Amino acid sequence: MKIILTTILTLGTLMASSLPKYETKTLKNGLQIVVIPLKNETNVVSTDIFYKVGSRNEVMGKTGIAHMLEHMNFKSTKNLPAGEFDKQVKSIGGVNNASTSFDYTHYYIKSSTDNLKKSINLYSELMQNLKLKDEEFQPERDVVTEERRWRTDNNPLGFLYFRLFNNAYLYHPYHWTPIGFMNDIRTWTINDIKDFHKTYYQPNNAILMVTGDVDPKEVFKSAKAAFGDIKNNGKIPKVKFVEPEQDGAKRVIVHKDSEVEMLAITFHIPDFKDPDQVTLSVISEILYSGKSSRLYRELVDKKSLVNSVYAYNMENIDPGLFIFMATCNPGVKAEEVEKEIIKQIEIIKTTKVTKAELDKVKINTKADFIYSLESSTSVANLYGSYLVRGDMAPLMSYEEDVKKVTAKKVQDIANKYFNFNKSTTMILKKGE
Repeated sequence: MKIILTTILTLGTLMASSLPKYETKTLKNGLQIVVIPLKNETNVVSTDIFYKVGSRNEVMGKTGIAHMLEHMNFKSTKNLPAGEFDKQVKSIGGVNNASTSFDYTHYYIKSSTDNLKKSINLYSELMQNLKLKDEEFQPERDVVTEERRWRTDNNPLGFLYFRLFNNAYLYHPYHWTPIGFMNDIRTWTINDIKDFHKTYYQPNNAILMVTGDVDPKEVFKSAKAAFGDIKNNGKIPKVKFVEPEQDGAKRVIVHKDSEVEMLAITFHIPDFKDPDQVTLSVISEILYSGKSSRLYRELVDKKSLVNSVYAYNMENIDPGLFIFMATCNPGVKAEEVEKEIIKQIEIIKTTKVTKAELDKVKINTKADFIYSLESSTSVANLYGSYLVRGDMAPLMSYEEDVKKVTAKKVQDIANKYFNFNKSTTMILKKGE
C-alpha cells in the first residue's frame, strides 16, 4: 500500500520558541501518523492514538457513549481476551491509560523504544478486532454507573459542574459532560456501542502519534504494516449543532447534600482557533493562576471566603465557556462570594492590568512551554490536543501571541465577553 501526503514541519521556523519538529504521513486509508523525535537518549517513547470523537458527537438519549466505549476498548478482541491489553503493556514495563473529553478520545502507552512495535500492534488490534460482547458490556456499564455516582451525583462540585453545562447550553451537545446522563447510561444497548464504534473508530478518524527517543522511519514502517490494510466503514458524520445566542441572563439554584455552598458563573466564548483565546488565557492567568493571582489573593488570603476558586477559558472545537467556580468556606453564603467575583470581573473590565501582571504571565508562559517539552508524554499531550482538534496554528504562534497582549487588549476582551446579560450563574445550596 502506498503512503500519501507527506509533510515535514519544522516548528522552530514558525515561532520563536523551542518547540520540537514533527513529521507526519497519512496512509491511503486516512490514518494520520505523527512522529515527534525528541532525540534525548532516554530510550522512552509515548505511543498515543487520538480519535476525533468525544461527547460532542453524541445525541440526546445516547449521551456518554464515547466515554463508555473508552472503557470497552480494554475488553476482548479477536486475538486478546479481556484484560490482556493491560497485561501485555505491563509485561514490557509500560504504563497505559485513556481519557474522553468533549471533543476527542485519547489512549496512550508509555514504554521503552524497543517495544514501540508492540504498542502500535496493540492499537491496531483494538481498531479492527474489538469484539464488544454483551456479557462484557453489562458489568462495565455498572462500573460507569458507579463512576457517574462518584464523580457527579454524590460529588457536590461535580454535580454543579454537570448542571452548569445543562443550563449554559440548550441545543449543542456540550449540554452534557462526557460522563453523560444517568438514564442514558442505564438504557444503552450493546448495539448502540457497536454502532458508535463502527462509525467513529476507523482509520480516517484517528491520529497515531509516537513521541520520544525514536526513528521516524521505523515508526512509519511499523504503522503501515499494522494499520495499512484496515478499511474504513464510511463517512464520519459532521457535527452540525450551533448553539443559539443566549438571549438573557440565567440564574439557577440547585440543592445537594453538601457541607458548604458553591458557585459558578459562566460566559460564552469562541472556539479554540479564535485569536481572542490568547487574551482570554492571559485573563485566566491573571485572575486565578497561583497564590499571587487576584482571585486567590482577595477571596482566599484577604477575606477567607473560599476554599478554592477557579477562572479558566475552555478551548473547544466549538464555542465554549469562560468559567468561574468557587467552593465557599463553611458558613459563607454563595451570594457573598458571587459579589466578590463580580467585583473582580468589573475591575478587569474597567481598569487596565499592571505591567507586572502581564510580565508575570509572559514569563510563566515561557516556563510552561519549557515544562511541556520535558517528557515524551507531555509533548504528545500538547501536540495531540491540537492535531486532533484540527488546527496546529494556535499552538505554533501561542508564545509570540502572548507576548503581544497589551493591557488595553485585556480590558477590551474582558468587556467583549464578560457580559452579565448573557451569563449563566449556578448556586449550590445544602439540601437533600
